[in-house]
Amino acid sequence: MERSRRGVLASVAGVFALAGCGSPESAWPVDEQPTIEADLKERAKQQLTESSGRNVSATDLVAEYDADVYVFAEDDQFLAVDETETELAATDDLGRTINEAQATLADGRIVVAADGLLRVAVEPANRISIRGVDPRAGFTPAETVDGSSVLYRLSDGTAETDLTSVTLDMQYRGGSAIRADGATGLAFDDLRVRNVGVHGTVFAGGRAIDIRNTQFEGVSKNAVQVTDCSDVRIASCESTGSDRAVYVTDSSNVTISDYTTRNADYNAIGLYDYTENWEITGCTAVDSGSTPFSASTARNGSFIDCVAEGTKTSGEAGFEIEYKADSDEENTQDPVVGCSVESCTARDCSVGFYAREDDSKYDTGTPIVRPRFVDCTAESCDTGLFIGDTVEEAIVENFEAVDCNTDVVDNGKRTIVDGRSTNEGDPSTQGEWFGFAEAAAELDVVVEDTQEGTGYTATERGVWQER
Repeated sequence: MERSRRGVLASVAGVFALAGCGSPESAWPVDEQPTIEADLKERAKQQLTESSGRNVSATDLVAEYDADVYVFAEDDQFLAVDETETELAATDDLGRTINEAQATLADGRIVVAADGLLRVAVEPANRISIRGVDPRAGFTPAETVDGSSVLYRLSDGTAETDLTSVTLDMQYRGGSAIRADGATGLAFDDLRVRNVGVHGTVFAGGRAIDIRNTQFEGVSKNAVQVTDCSDVRIASCESTGSDRAVYVTDSSNVTISDYTTRNADYNAIGLYDYTENWEITGCTAVDSGSTPFSASTARNGSFIDCVAEGTKTSGEAGFEIEYKADSDEENTQDPVVGCSVESCTARDCSVGFYAREDDSKYDTGTPIVRPRFVDCTAESCDTGLFIGDTVEEAIVENFEAVDCNTDVVDNGKRTIVDGRSTNEGDPSTQGEWFGFAEAAAELDVVVEDTQEGTGYTATERGVWQER
């Protein structure tokens, strides 16, 4: 936390001008990735050597920032001092210095004003806040970090930690930049996660995870991967060129807002394996490899005010609500319920909006019940809206297809469009609505007998009556 922002002191600015220092101008080009340990050691030596002649002052850091520990580079070491400038740790590894310094705290704030190669992952303790300064601090792995190539690791039981204003550049060493297993109360703000050989961030078995204002670039797998977690919030992030921007499986209470993703190889934002109680709002996906917004075996959630622009694979939709056996880990084949797409736009996709079972591998007949498409627009798509034959009582309101070859393909059962549905014959004796009068009353639907042209409604007691 800053005590004041009187302007960055000139002497402190010298500290931040370390080689790399997280800035795009000084980072290694992606196509020049050193892989020899000698190159890594030389870069670490260069970083420390360049810092030695810049009048680095702990006094300036203490004056400018309100923290419990201050970490910076001096001569051939990374130093940590407290607010009285008492030395707490001094090592040749940035990760080790941070870890040794935080071991002196029961809780508190650590300011990092250095860039460095890490041979030891940063492992925050409970109630520890780590923040870089402007220009941001930078973490880069040595050939391996603790044998696992992860830069920031939270172990089971870690709680109430946050990481702010840091660049994590993996230089494609393999591994994930951030990994948290069984941790609670995590906050990440203003990060740059780059050049990652596996996932950008991985969260498993955690709760209360907050990711904000973070950029992912050059992540080989998923930018954010969430498994068996609850109360996850992701806001105002960007990703370019990952497998998926956000991959959520077997989790609950997930909100994602204002996320912009470009050139995902597969789904941009995907919710799988009965993830439930989710809301995706104000997100944009451009040029995704497959369906950008996918609820592929998820329940009780909504896509709201999102835009899907372009898919690279034929037959993919901008938005999908579906059952897929591959995304049903325990093969429960439970119905997909409670999902909606509201005020969303699909542009230049093969299909604008899907509700279906993906039976490309397995055909289980698992129903998708009452998916809702409200105030949605398909633009320049081959098909605007496709409703598959395992879909029951899809609700479509104010749907618009603009410059689509086919507006709507409806193979579903008891589909309701703008409050109306159809039935072959009198629904009290035959047709798809026969035996579903109570559902019709609940949904307040008018059912038209396509044989006679008669309209029917149902009473609360489940009795059909002519209008």
